[in-house]
Amino acid sequence: MAMTNSPQSKQITDPYLCAAYGALVRAGRNALGISQNGLAAILGVHRTTLVRLEQGTPPLRIGLCLSAVAVLKQTGVVCNTSEIQASSGIASERGIQMTISSDAIKKAQQAIDGLIAAENQTTHFLGEGFLPPLEESPLRKK
Repeated sequence: MAMTNSPQSKQITDPYLCAAYGALVRAGRNALGISQNGLAAILGVHRTTLVRLEQGTPPLRIGLCLSAVAVLKQTGVVCNTSEIQASSGIASERGIQMTISSDAIKKAQQAIDGLIAAENQTTHFLGEGFLPPLEESPLRKK
């Protein structure tokens, strides 16, 4: 994983890797029909933080990228992140493959059709008792 010079770094600086994570998160969010505000709330970050991630603007926090991918996976949108890391810096015609479960598609359609209120989307997609991963373990101290 391309990071800053320090082996203890918590940032991804490789522009290709940042762009790949951004594209994955944006595509997953759009597939689910969730707004940027909605996904930001699910992750426990501000909307501008999510916008930076989706735009693939380096540097990106590793914790943010991995949390976003983990949340998408919980909703039924799965991508093999080793493909992202392997394609870093290499123009790949194969691209990144995502799998969206049929249950996630049904839930997304209900949200898109307006059957699920915005404030209930987290429970709708992730179930009762879900804790935003980055509120539980913030990227920086409050």
